[in-house]
Amino acid sequence: MGRAPRSSTGLSFTPAISTLATPALMTLWGGHLPFAPEREKLQRELSRPELFSRICVSEPYFALQEVKAVGRGEVVARLPVEPRPGVECSPLHASEVYRHLSVLGACAASLVNPSEGPHCYLPRRAWVERLHEGPLPLATQPLQGSAKAEFNQRRTAIAHALLSDPDGQPLFAMGVDYNVLHAESFVRLFQGTRQDPRSEGPCQGPVVQGPLPSLRDVVREGECLWGTLGPVGPELCQGHFVLFPVLPMAAVVEGLCGLAGTLLGQEEGREPARYLVTHGDVRTESFAHAGETVRFDAHRLAVKGRDHYFDCWASVEGRVVAVMELTLTCLD
Repeated sequence: MGRAPRSSTGLSFTPAISTLATPALMTLWGGHLPFAPEREKLQRELSRPELFSRICVSEPYFALQEVKAVGRGEVVARLPVEPRPGVECSPLHASEVYRHLSVLGACAASLVNPSEGPHCYLPRRAWVERLHEGPLPLATQPLQGSAKAEFNQRRTAIAHALLSDPDGQPLFAMGVDYNVLHAESFVRLFQGTRQDPRSEGPCQGPVVQGPLPSLRDVVREGECLWGTLGPVGPELCQGHFVLFPVLPMAAVVEGLCGLAGTLLGQEEGREPARYLVTHGDVRTESFAHAGETVRFDAHRLAVKGRDHYFDCWASVEGRVVAVMELTLTCLD
């Protein structure tokens, strides 16, 4: 890797990122930004039961609030802020950005799905760009999210999403490519991983998706750091998916970012060191199911100024679950 990060819009962001965010996102959204006052009259709130019947995820993994359709394949929502341990200095940690915006993008895609019935929206690739200058404190109230999606083939969709603070200042942009499977096809494909529904236990509110437990057996080898998680408990998979508990990719992102941050801190001699997630590009290769042990690896490729570039991956017994290109900006 070792190159300067670029946004999904093709722009290389400079330190004056706040001034560049608006024109870049205007291009992304086709000449208008979400949350524009003149569009409020188009809003239609989507109930949770309606959404759960469309996208095959549920609480507590699904935590969006006040989801509203505002156009064809376009939705807005409020995103809750749930505390996460660590020293990432953003209003919302990158793993939570991935979690909420990938779900919001699935909601948007479900509105334009040409096939009826419940579908699983499985992110096959997602890229996240930080749009704010930092550091910024953890948000204390819900943030604003918006997503616009379309089907580019019969069983694939793409969504572009934006996270903003309550005043409308852009914080993160994200793009997601989905493989879209009808729920019946998903069941046929993953029948061998079906688990007793009693193993997940009842999901009674209010319930939040807890942080990932600390990795164990963490070992450093040169510019590489690795550790393990597991066996994965079903409590980490609640709502993702019912009867087929799968470790959410957001949890994988959380583990990889945290591991890279630990390696960064060891290099700076200030463990833990404060950092920002500036860029992340995640490709999903397979799933980590409840009961499996996941290995996380972070390999630092280069350092340019305060930017540290990593290749990261997660695997189960040599089977790759996900790979991630990651840029962290050190603040210490």
